[in-house]
This record gives sequence, structure tokens and C-alpha cells, in this order.
Amino acid sequence: MKESLWRAYHRHEQPVLGRWYEMLEAMGEEEMVVYHPCYQSAEERALAARGRELLGERFFTLSGRDITTAAGATPETMAALAPEIQMAFSARGKYAWAAHDLRVAVFSYNYAQDLLRLAAERRLSWDPERLALRAVGESFEGCVTTWSTMVPAYLGVPGRVQIPYEMTVPDTRFLLRCEYLRRVELAHHTALYLFADPQGRPVALYKRERVELADQSFYAGLPLEAGEVELRTSAGRSLLTGRGHLSAGVPPSLVRQGDAGLEVMVCSGRGRGGEGPRFYPREAPLFIAARRMGVEEFGVLAEQARIVPER
Repeated sequence: MKESLWRAYHRHEQPVLGRWYEMLEAMGEEEMVVYHPCYQSAEERALAARGRELLGERFFTLSGRDITTAAGATPETMAALAPEIQMAFSARGKYAWAAHDLRVAVFSYNYAQDLLRLAAERRLSWDPERLALRAVGESFEGCVTTWSTMVPAYLGVPGRVQIPYEMTVPDTRFLLRCEYLRRVELAHHTALYLFADPQGRPVALYKRERVELADQSFYAGLPLEAGEVELRTSAGRSLLTGRGHLSAGVPPSLVRQGDAGLEVMVCSGRGRGGEGPRFYPREAPLFIAARRMGVEEFGVLAEQARIVPER
């Protein structure tokens, strides 16, 4: 990574780091933190130390089990997941998903079990029906989403994992130059994230905040023609030509033009496989930028999007 790019991410990260400290300082007695350490930088160790100082037993440090080890894929874990794996094959078919999805499920199941065990050891408990979950950290559309959104089901929690953008750092480079506007909760545990790019054009991302292995892929339906939007990947690549046609090599399942308008695949933490490694992965982030609409006009349409399962 070039130093100039590193500095751009670092400038974005510093205010977010301050918000993490503010979050810890504001926590009440019915709140807790599950802290997942990575890289062990000085900044990370300082943040964790402050969390432990403020929350005591309500600050959990929990690393995930390595699925390539015996502890990461025990016979008991695989037996517990066997019905869900069978259901996933029935619901999703044989070829529309990859081993990475199973890896995320195994990790998430183990993470939930380890969290429940630690809570029992500390004599902490909660009502799963009332437990509110939130994930913050790095990165917004990467690890924060991937390694949190499958956990609720294994904790017995019916709700989603709220992922506030302002409490995260994105992987997507062009988001560093965008203004974040708002997050809106939609059906099927999907959230709309709305931005304005440096030219003032609206940009929308639809992302699942709760995922189960057997879930189908979902689409966000907008009453627009493909030629009215630009569809960007996290790398900034455009998947549509100016006339609204798919660029070469893009699988047609990612974006469809139906009778009711445009349908764009909703991203999730699974985000791998489906149509081969040469292609942009299914359920990876897709950013919808309106070509000739203002932020408020597009925002109204974006909030009214139909979230529909793949047919």
C-alpha cells in the first residue's frame, strides 16, 4: 500500500477510534463488550485496557477458534451444524455457495458457544429475546460483517446485528471520500447505507445484518432502469456500461432488470463463491450510484426498495 493511501485510511480511522472510547465511557451496567483482538498494536492494547478498566467482568476478550485445528472443528460442532448444512443444500442447491460459507458458520457457532461458556463462568446472563447486538470495528463491509452476522442464531437471539457505519472503518477506498448520510433498517434483516460521493451523487449499499447458512441470496428492487445507475464494486470497478449492459465477465445473477425495475444482489458477510473465482463474488458489496438523481430523491426510492429472495 502506498503511504499516501495508508494516510488516507489513517485519517479516517482516528475519529472512529475516538468514538470507540466514547462508546466505552458511556456504557451502562446492562451493557457488555466482546472484544476480538487482532494484530496487538499499541493503539489496540490501549483501547482494550480502557475497556477492562471501565467494564471489568463485562469486558470479554475472545478470539475465534481456528477451523483447521481439532478444537475448531470438533465432532460435536459438526454434528450440531449437520441439520443446518443439510437444510442449506436443500434451500440453496449444490453449486451456488462455497466452503467459505461453512467456515463462517463453524466459526460463528464456536464463537457463540465460547461466549456462553465465559458468561456462565462469570455468572452473567441475559434474556435472548431482549438482547440487542451491535458490531463495531474494522472493516465495515469486511470482518465486522463477516464474523458477527451469523452469531445471533447460535446465541438464540432473534434480532440482527446493528452495524453503525460511523463506528467502523471501511475497506472500500472510495468511501473514504464520501459523506455518510444514514442507515435505514429494511426487511429480511437488511440495512440501507446511504452516502453522497465527492460529486454530490447519491450512493446506496444494501447489506444483510443477520445471516444463516441456509438463507437464500436477496435482491434490492428499485423502480429504475439499469442505465440510470452506476454499479460499483469495492475496488471501484463499474459492472454496468453507460447503456446499462453488464460488463464482460460479470455474472448475470448480480444484477437483473425485471418488470418492476432493477434488482441488485444484497451483500452479506458470506460474500464468496457461487459462480467461480474469476467473477465478482455473490453477496459481495455492490454500490448503487444514481447518474442523474439528487440525494434526497434517490434516498426516498432507496428506502422504499423491495428486499426479495432469489427466485
